[in-house]
Amino acid sequence: MKKSKLISLLAVSALSVTILTACGDSDSKSSDDKTTASSTAKTAEAFTGATAGTDSFDTLTKAVAADGAWLNGITKDLDASGKTLTVNGLFAGDGQVNRELALYKSNPTTHKPDATYTLTVAKLVVKSPSFTIAQGTVKGDVYVNAPGFKIEGTGKVDGNLIFASDDLKTAYEALDATDKGTVTGTVKVEAADVTAVKAGAISVAAKGGEITYNKITDAKTGATAGTDKFATLSDGLSKNGGWLGAANTDIDASGKTLTIDGTFIGSKGTIARKVALYDQNSDHQVTKTYTVTVAKVVVNSPYTVIANGGIKGDVYVSKTATGFAAQNGKDTTGKQVTAKIDGNLYFATQDQLDAYNKLDATAKFDVTGETAVKAAN
Repeated sequence: MKKSKLISLLAVSALSVTILTACGDSDSKSSDDKTTASSTAKTAEAFTGATAGTDSFDTLTKAVAADGAWLNGITKDLDASGKTLTVNGLFAGDGQVNRELALYKSNPTTHKPDATYTLTVAKLVVKSPSFTIAQGTVKGDVYVNAPGFKIEGTGKVDGNLIFASDDLKTAYEALDATDKGTVTGTVKVEAADVTAVKAGAISVAAKGGEITYNKITDAKTGATAGTDKFATLSDGLSKNGGWLGAANTDIDASGKTLTIDGTFIGSKGTIARKVALYDQNSDHQVTKTYTVTVAKVVVNSPYTVIANGGIKGDVYVSKTATGFAAQNGKDTTGKQVTAKIDGNLYFATQDQLDAYNKLDATAKFDVTGETAVKAAN
């Protein structure tokens, strides 16, 4: 059974999160709560059915519960007429926040469906962010209370598709056709509570699994107002820091190494890390950019972005740092701002370099040196 594609970043309007400042869009320098709830989540793939799937509704119910697994499937048509299946919990798979119900048999060579299956229920209630119905059919009404919902490939909802908010419905309707599937009934909104995900440090099992929040008593991010101290910025971007660290002036740390470490959920509810090197106005326009001068930056955190400002020194992206990119906004005149690396940009693998080269210009850096494959010293 194939794993699903990486889930793209979610629309921030579709997610209820707690942040310290109300900046509002993806360029926001908002910080997460300074403490996050500690979880006793098990990362073992309990009740998964992920390898062979299951033909039991009771097993499937356990599998998609808050202590189940990120990937689950069925092995034949499953009739649970009159029953409700509730998908709950925060999970990661394929390196991102992700939950999948695979309603098909995968060809081991092509990874395409050899057969698709139908799950019949009274209703399917989705409370897990980034949940995908893959290839087969859910016969019954589907209630979506969490962001990032998709219907992949030949997937189908033979019933109504009901969102808990206008934002969730809008985000779904903005998806590519390949991620919207088919809905035979009505796509509508019935107001209900939307699953809230807090930003913060997390732990994820190597093969994916339930996300565990790490309790942090002091994020030390400098994210609300930024910082003028290298030590504070370094602490904020360590594994014991916060998802976002910011500078409010140029910082000269010549000869030192800045290490970006740990796995974090950002303000959009996806795995993310942000280094904000800029000021912005109320319209989210970049008003000033800053440069951090170091011997080198070592990026270990997945989905790290360096936003708008500059790094003077070499940047090394390790194998664990999937999705490294720039985040470039616009200034007060509408001109595109481009983050700069005044040095070399090195990726640990060719795959990472290839992925970076395919990015849009707004997600790339102005690099004065070479961009190549080279491990950190």
